[in-house]
Amino acid sequence: MSLGSDPDLSVWAGNYEFERYVLSIDRRQIELRTNLVKVPEAGALIVATWPKAKDGSDFPARAVAIDR
Repeated sequence: MSLGSDPDLSVWAGNYEFERYVLSIDRRQIELRTNLVKVPEAGALIVATWPKAKDGSDFPARAVAIDR
């Protein structure tokens, strides 16, 4: 099972093409979230924040789900 945005077979082959694309257009992704089964399929709001590390490639994010 892939934990990132690239398919398993690509990662096993050392190909991270999609991840490189996402980062090249100045977008970020949040991976490896836990307890998402506790969040309703509809009606919840997920708030995510993280510091922007200068010249960093990754950084821990804080994500909180709010059930309305």
